[in-house]
Amino acid sequence: MSEPVTRTYVLPDMPESAKLARDHVRGPLFAHKLPHLSDDAALLASELISNALLHAEGRPELRLQLRESTFRIEVVDSGYGVPKAPLPGVERTFGRGLWIVERLSCRWGFVRDIASKSVWCDLPTRSVTPQ
Repeated sequence: MSEPVTRTYVLPDMPESAKLARDHVRGPLFAHKLPHLSDDAALLASELISNALLHAEGRPELRLQLRESTFRIEVVDSGYGVPKAPLPGVERTFGRGLWIVERLSCRWGFVRDIASKSVWCDLPTRSVTPQ
């Protein structure tokens, strides 16, 4: 694959968008023979979309980019907060989303501007072999 494969979806402002996000990430992974990434990618997309629905208003945008060595999942929303991955306490019933993103992805981050925020994470498409 020489050029990245990019897909963008504007999702409804409703809880069902987490399922739509999971479905959208599976397509390019199966099409490019990367089904082993589909469960982690679906969970990551679901967590990022759920955070956007919880902390911002409007329709979140899901951007997927399959590159030579990574699969990027990015969610753009109208929120202005700074995403943090707190340590989840045993007694907490929510707030584990970015902690999961931090643990499953090889890297994650965010970009803010005046009108929006983008939170992204990458999954490696190649196996990492121990040295």
